[in-house]
Amino acid sequence: MSDKFSEDFINALKNHDTNALLSIPKSDLHNHLGRGCRRLWLSEKLNHDFPPPPEKFDGLMGMQNWYVGAIRDYCRAHDALNIRREGCFAEAQRNHLARFAPSFSDTDIEEFGGVEGFANYWDKLREKYCPDAVYEPELAFASYADVEADVENAEKYFASGYFKSIDVCCGEGYKPFSDYIPLYQVAEKYHIKKRMHVGESGSAEDVEAAIETLGLDEVHHGINAATSPSVMKLLADRKITLNVCPTSNIMLGYANSYAEHPIKILVENGVPVTINTDDLLIFDSSVDQEYLRLYEAGTLTAEQLDQIRCWGLYGK
Repeated sequence: MSDKFSEDFINALKNHDTNALLSIPKSDLHNHLGRGCRRLWLSEKLNHDFPPPPEKFDGLMGMQNWYVGAIRDYCRAHDALNIRREGCFAEAQRNHLARFAPSFSDTDIEEFGGVEGFANYWDKLREKYCPDAVYEPELAFASYADVEADVENAEKYFASGYFKSIDVCCGEGYKPFSDYIPLYQVAEKYHIKKRMHVGESGSAEDVEAAIETLGLDEVHHGINAATSPSVMKLLADRKITLNVCPTSNIMLGYANSYAEHPIKILVENGVPVTINTDDLLIFDSSVDQEYLRLYEAGTLTAEQLDQIRCWGLYGK
């Protein structure tokens, strides 16, 4: 798979040309919007030096504690939440995201009094920064939350037609996958793309179980599928995409390095993957940097990375 930008993208990687990489269309399909702007952008807007993240976090809780202390509380105290939100769309413009799937929570909707006010706010930012992008807002639910209450919200919010995918995030292993069936049945009813965070801290068998139980179309992370030839074959045969976030995996301790990242094994076994930021404000690695870091580490060739770029844009 290639497009009219493929040659330029491949050459940009080989020449380590960051300006050219920024100018070429890409996607970001795993992006938690409240933490989706660049740290330096936010620092400039608020005239405040936010500290860089550590090289490694002590798991998800360590990441959250750092984020709260280093960034979130300052933004709340200085009424800067909307500036932080705007930065996510400013980054979509800067990185020429032609396909963009930011993730929201039901509390984000409630803050605006419902879907109409919520959609009006975000659509204005999209029109300002990336009006030509394929915009696919995702609605995410916490894995530890009350599924019955989530089902009621899902019915209400998916009926609006605004959201294009569902996710369950915030940690693996809180409940059996079967507990989430009613939630994913609502997504199925409204023809919503079904995604879930699974197989980052969990196993390849968890990836398979989530797919079979919930009928997932895509998996957020899913990197531990690389430990199982049978699960990789399932993903390849069904063309189930893994939306991978390399820097996030490394900084949380789920991958050792870019050179050893499981994305190499996944690609070599025909598993469709995309490359994404996860939480740019925390992990401090934009989409263009993710591609360049994997190339410079020798993880994947420029040609393989371009195929991933195209898959993220055009899919199956």
